[in-house]
Amino acid sequence: MANLAYYRDRDEVDSLPCGLATLMQQRGLIAPDQTRVHYCGFVSWQQGIAVFMPRNTCLKSLRSHHTFYLLQSLNRYYLGKSTGITEGQESELIGKTSLSLIYSLIEDYRAKGLYVRRKKHFSINQGRPNWKRTIARRTPYPSGGSPVYLDTDTSSTRYVSDCETARIHAQAIRSIYKKYGVVITGDDVNSDENLDRMPAPKLGIETQMTVLDRELSESYSERDIQLIGMLKAYIEETSASGGAELLVGTRKFHNVWEGMLDKCLPNKVDINSNLPVPYYQQDKHFIEVSQKGQRTDTVIESEDRKRWAVIDAKYYNASTPNLAPGWHDLVKQFFYKIAAENICGSDVLVSLHFVFPGNISYLNNVKVGKRKQKRVTIDKFLEVDGYGEIFCHYCDPAILLEKYACGQLLELNRKSHITGSFFNKADIM
Repeated sequence: MANLAYYRDRDEVDSLPCGLATLMQQRGLIAPDQTRVHYCGFVSWQQGIAVFMPRNTCLKSLRSHHTFYLLQSLNRYYLGKSTGITEGQESELIGKTSLSLIYSLIEDYRAKGLYVRRKKHFSINQGRPNWKRTIARRTPYPSGGSPVYLDTDTSSTRYVSDCETARIHAQAIRSIYKKYGVVITGDDVNSDENLDRMPAPKLGIETQMTVLDRELSESYSERDIQLIGMLKAYIEETSASGGAELLVGTRKFHNVWEGMLDKCLPNKVDINSNLPVPYYQQDKHFIEVSQKGQRTDTVIESEDRKRWAVIDAKYYNASTPNLAPGWHDLVKQFFYKIAAENICGSDVLVSLHFVFPGNISYLNNVKVGKRKQKRVTIDKFLEVDGYGEIFCHYCDPAILLEKYACGQLLELNRKSHITGSFFNKADIM
């Protein structure tokens, strides 16, 4: 099992082990002027695998299966994106190609086992007749107006399980399991019986590539061709990086945070298609620009359908007011409420909500007030009319990763999932 060490996105760079920080700088994950990490994902280094969880994750409560949920969540989010983004851009999944290769090798092995060489054996009168070969090689004898072949060419298939290609295959799977099996598979498995009894390859890397090329030229089944191609790619990648390396993650986890919450919140209502859009006047006409219209993160409704909660997933620290969303985020929510109320009518009560990562409620709500009050008690707070309030909630990142990776919904009546209630608070507005 891999040696796992947990860190967090937005941790201070100086808090990381020196060797890990240096490696991440070399890999371009930490810029020279950065004081905090902006990365969520995995980095393999000399002491094992560094796992960077979402900000505000409680590291003490983590177990090895949480690394599996993180990787599954990253994989699910980026595979599900409709827009194709070329590798290397900041908003895409770093290491997508390597991750896809490792997943494919593991899935192929779990479904079909180790490589087996299929070798055709040709004989005479000792197996299944090969009529094409027989007609080309043998002289027929006439009998009753039809040709008769006294000898027929026959063929049979022999399966060789202990060949050099099978050994290379076993070595690659063993390497993946040993380096980061629990991260990829979710199981504390380093190997199995089939892998244990297969000897290591006898040849060096260059000769292994030659063996695979020769095997590829003699292969005809789709599975064999794909597998050999993946093994060649894996050997090239690991030899280039000096060993099996796991470098998978994103510098823009706030996109993933918003996407996960949207997928995992129950009772959603789609109002985006009904929200107002801007019109620009040109000469004597107003022209609609629908792609620049309002779009909310998520809207959910209560069981009785009499209340709506407009939810904005915010990937902020939010442990103090200074580390919470600013004016432009508040204004968007206030306008979303106006738009939502125009859609649902007067029979539905609309409330506004932020959801931050974490499991401790640092902030309760936010209102707009008059200046120069500084720090003031609730009963003396001077509120500006017409804005309303936005309620603050916190969702445990570890729980959200698990729910999202498993395709499950959050339970809003469980305090361990999201702090506070979206609809009980709305009753006191």
